[in-house]
Amino acid sequence: MSKFFKGVKTDWNKIVWSDKNTIIRETVAVIAFSVVLCAFIVGVDTLTQYSVKFISSLIG
Repeated sequence: MSKFFKGVKTDWNKIVWSDKNTIIRETVAVIAFSVVLCAFIVGVDTLTQYSVKFISSLIG
């Protein structure tokens, strides 16, 4: 069991942690991408909704 934890400690020390600027830059990129994707989905949803209402008004 102690061999396992020694291995965990060895591997833990091999981890390369990102610096603060990299974390901030990547976080901003993820948030920006999420906002753009959300706007796209809302746009497609709204366009689909109006299209269905328009086609329904032509039929009925």
